[in-house]
Amino acid sequence: MSITAPVLDKSDPKSDRLYAFHLPSSPEWEEQKDWFGQSAMMGAGAGMFIKNPLFVWGSMIMGVIGLVNYQPLRAPKDSTSPLITLGMAFAGVATLCLPKMMLAPEAPISSPVV
Repeated sequence: MSITAPVLDKSDPKSDRLYAFHLPSSPEWEEQKDWFGQSAMMGAGAGMFIKNPLFVWGSMIMGVIGLVNYQPLRAPKDSTSPLITLGMAFAGVATLCLPKMMLAPEAPISSPVV
């Protein structure tokens, strides 16, 4: 007759009924691309190169809309943060406005006294 030690199962008895976290498979929870953020990033980049204020300010507005409408649970894994898009739009505004603000004012032309 041999004596064996009892084997005590240390695992959680509820582990068979636990599932990993997942989003429901319904149309409300499927991945959605942010077209405002992508368009704002492209518009800010284009506005920086061609110095067009319409592109730059439009991308700033679209960046704010993208930030307000951002849904992190529905965003794809390769999506960019809306804060990066806003940073790009601010860089576009700085590229557009800073050269105008940094230029020296024109010196008054003095006329000779006769």
